[in-house]
Amino acid sequence: MPAIMLAVVILAGPLCWVTFQADKQKYYALRELDVHFSSGLFFKKMVSQPISRIQHIELKRGPIERKAGLASLQVFSAGGAMHTFEIPGLPFANAQQLRQIILKHKSVLTHG
Repeated sequence: MPAIMLAVVILAGPLCWVTFQADKQKYYALRELDVHFSSGLFFKKMVSQPISRIQHIELKRGPIERKAGLASLQVFSAGGAMHTFEIPGLPFANAQQLRQIILKHKSVLTHG
């Protein structure tokens, strides 16, 4: 039993550290014409979605996120079945506000 516990600690410690460091590398920016998201510790990923091509935006909250007062914002592009990207770990009020700003900005771009 002690050998199993030691193996779990040896494997879980570095995994937790990498996950924690990777979470620090997640950034988003709401710019005038697009939403930009970048992530990745070892393999960098950057996605920029033009606001005019956003089909819809969803707030996703699992039981742990609800308990912590957090939400994930999923951005769906026109013509895509799956979400283009997801911004995880936002405070719920900020996620709602960001969603409303994008939707309002999208209506100005398409009707303005």
